[in-house]
Amino acid sequence: MKKTEIKILFVTNIISPYRIPLFNKLHEVGAFKLKVVALAEKEKNREWQLARNQIRFNYQILPGWHTFLWSKELPIHLNWGLWRALRRYDPDVIISSGYDALAYWEAFLYSKVFKKKFILWNGTTLLSTRTTGGFIGQVKRFIIRGADRYVAYGTKAAEYLESLGAPKDRIHIGINTVDMQWFRDRTREIRAEAKYELWRSHYPSVLVLFVGQLIPRKGLEQLLYALSKLRDPDIGLMVVGSGPEERSLQGLCEELGVQNVYWKGFHQQNELPYYYSLSDGLVLPSTEEVWGLVVNEALASGLYVLCSNRAGAAYDLIKEGWNGRTFNPRDVDQLAGLIRETKEQIKEIRARREAISEYACREFSIERSAKAFLVAIRAVTEK
Repeated sequence: MKKTEIKILFVTNIISPYRIPLFNKLHEVGAFKLKVVALAEKEKNREWQLARNQIRFNYQILPGWHTFLWSKELPIHLNWGLWRALRRYDPDVIISSGYDALAYWEAFLYSKVFKKKFILWNGTTLLSTRTTGGFIGQVKRFIIRGADRYVAYGTKAAEYLESLGAPKDRIHIGINTVDMQWFRDRTREIRAEAKYELWRSHYPSVLVLFVGQLIPRKGLEQLLYALSKLRDPDIGLMVVGSGPEERSLQGLCEELGVQNVYWKGFHQQNELPYYYSLSDGLVLPSTEEVWGLVVNEALASGLYVLCSNRAGAAYDLIKEGWNGRTFNPRDVDQLAGLIRETKEQIKEIRARREAISEYACREFSIERSAKAFLVAIRAVTEK
């Protein structure tokens, strides 16, 4: 499709590997020119490498000063050059991936000063937000009510926007996702390799997976307590991730006497399919989670997912009893029961692996995510 002179400028924190397919898709199919401006190349709690060789869109990483507050899991970016970039590019539409950085406020101000359309991409839910009051709450309401359109990660993110004053008819519900087909293809390739059975034989008959940062809200502590209640030698846990709680969690594991826990450390996204391919199920036990993209990755890989009901993904991705179950992450007994149930039904779950993967790739695709943006952009640019 031939590009028109409509210009879109997308402001985001970092160009993470799971966002590149979305931006590439918008660049390919959108009837506009797209530029992505990032506040930083990486953040302390997201040590992904910038996959420049995969990027097909125009992008810029702003200069700035960066730090990270681990106690609040808060990245702080103080950037310069955004106003200049906006003036030079002169976009018709600005899309912001949040409202928790000064640069996002600056982009919103620019849209008002120069009468540009502003679209807010929101993932926050009432389950995950830490504040809707005070000065920060007022800023959120001001930006939300001042936006022209909204793209929501899913149903819970849309509910949050409505609660802070966004008109329902201006909210476009997409799906927060990754390149699902890539995960499906890679895990199938790995499972078909000659050495796969040998690799799998090193682990217990039922293997569950945790992928994420080792920090309190991710809930790995509760998962270890649940496994300690089961004390089942046929169930193993693979932990893929790192973080400030790693040593204390390993100590807790020893203290509880939990066996068959395999600590694999942090891995880049392109390395994750190996661990998905070995596993039967994923557990996301977060007590607070905006979405949980590991759920997308796991489902694309054909895994059965036990997903915290505090994660946005639980309400859009999980079909209860078919591709997973949702649970209260603070109820260790409930989690232990679901893991036991998963083991008891493992033959049926493995028989559904291909169907789970196919369904996830069809329903939660990058194309569906891009469509919500395309509809929102069309709504603010058509006269």
